[in-house]
Amino acid sequence: MLEWLPQYNTSWLRLDVVAGITVAASVIPEGLAYASLANMPPETGLYAGLMAVIAYLFLGTSRQVIVGPTSALAILLASGVGTVASGNTASYGSLVVVTTILVGIFAGISWAFRLGFLVHFISGSVLTGFSAGAALYIMSTQLSKLFGIESSTSGGFFGKTFFGRIWFAGTHLAETNPETLTVGVAGIVLLLLGERYASRAPSALVVVVLSIMLMSVTNLQARGVDIVGSIPSGLPSLTVPSIPRIATLGALVPVAASLFLLSYVEGIGVVETFARRHDYRTDANQELLADGVANLAAGFGGGFVVGGSMSRSALNDAVGGKTQLTNAVIALVLVIVLLFLTGVFANLPETILAAIVIVAVTSLFDASALRQLYHVSKSEFTIAMSALLGVLTVGMLWGVFIGVVLSLLVAISRVSSPTTHELGQIAGTDHFVALDLYPAATTITDVFVYRVEAELFYANADTVRTDLLERLAKHDSDVELVVFDLTSSSTVDFEAAQMLEELQQKLGARGIDLRFAEAEPEVVQMFETMGFATNIDGVKPEESVDDVIDRWSAEQSSE
Repeated sequence: MLEWLPQYNTSWLRLDVVAGITVAASVIPEGLAYASLANMPPETGLYAGLMAVIAYLFLGTSRQVIVGPTSALAILLASGVGTVASGNTASYGSLVVVTTILVGIFAGISWAFRLGFLVHFISGSVLTGFSAGAALYIMSTQLSKLFGIESSTSGGFFGKTFFGRIWFAGTHLAETNPETLTVGVAGIVLLLLGERYASRAPSALVVVVLSIMLMSVTNLQARGVDIVGSIPSGLPSLTVPSIPRIATLGALVPVAASLFLLSYVEGIGVVETFARRHDYRTDANQELLADGVANLAAGFGGGFVVGGSMSRSALNDAVGGKTQLTNAVIALVLVIVLLFLTGVFANLPETILAAIVIVAVTSLFDASALRQLYHVSKSEFTIAMSALLGVLTVGMLWGVFIGVVLSLLVAISRVSSPTTHELGQIAGTDHFVALDLYPAATTITDVFVYRVEAELFYANADTVRTDLLERLAKHDSDVELVVFDLTSSSTVDFEAAQMLEELQQKLGARGIDLRFAEAEPEVVQMFETMGFATNIDGVKPEESVDDVIDRWSAEQSSE
């Protein structure tokens, strides 16, 4: 706030106020719906939304992002903490608060160590698959409310999966409450029409108001349409949960870790999207702090885990929100609702909350992105589908871990097996380019020029050595000089340098010289400190491939 508020343009105030009121109209019904999704009392969704926007007002770096409860976080929280609580409803709420505080602590520690860069190790294909799986999984959890069927309390682990919920709903269709299903489907239709024809309007709030009016003038509740019921009025008070046993706390740590990861990944993705769209800079590490404080505030305020919401942020942007001041307007509206208007929502049908969740998560399923992955990269598509199936078969919590592991494996695979090229010279110039990309480039009879498109370090050192020797073995002519172009290898660690020294000795025994081109000064210094530079007749900082070959030729002529 100390950065953006002094530069605030008063001409933006009307736009920020209008955007804040409009987004608040979306935050209220979605907060109630996501509280239901998290198996928490409805007011906790409003508490979480209020505390989150206040924290982001002071600490956030994005002008458009709205932080609060999200569908994916709510269902992951419910499944993770629900497993730890083991059916003990009395302790569930307290464990949710502890978990939310742990998420804030994880984010705070990550901010202190400036770990914002780690999010980039989670590939887009994994997020695409995870989001699609999360959408389907979340929809499956709402089927019972939508159809008016009693939720499954049996079925073991399978019953809690996507396929188990689909099976349960399919085998209990005869128990459907027609009135409940009619109200829910009508809500879905109205929400979809609103998204298509009035995207800037608060469609969810309109549907909520209409359904409350419907319940107030009919006897649908007596015919089996469940309602939210009484919602306590008043602002959130400080909630200090009792510290659970060490074993329980240990079981909550992986749940909180996965929630933190999902919260930050969701949030930073939204932050970067709108920063690129409006051409301004954000701070990934500052976003860690904002995420951490938002979750600490939500936890101590009696809410649950929060993160950046793409749908509410997009709405904020669509109606013209200019700065973080939008969060202050949202907070003011939520305060008014909590103090004076909670009674209005008592007659809200549960099936309408299910409808809001189902429509809200449809945006998570990006079929076009999956199709593009399939046509462009089968390996990336396989990774996306693995994350998707992981969510559907073993649940949201393990789905997150599968996504993280797949991302790390992809990153490790790429750095340990980097792209390499034999280089050739463009005729009439001193430029050397990859022969497989520019076949017209020419090679010098007794010279082999080689480049690795990566940093050289312990993880890829053996792969690079093997690749270079195999390429040499397939070379058509006798090679007397190998020039290792370090243009793309600005750093070389000690183990990689040792590999190069051993390679020089191996090539030297075969009468082949090894020289280095385009070496950064730090790399030259390492070679000189090791004594390696002396063995290869010196290395000059940033010496071109052409100059290295000329110097070697001159040395050969003088001999």
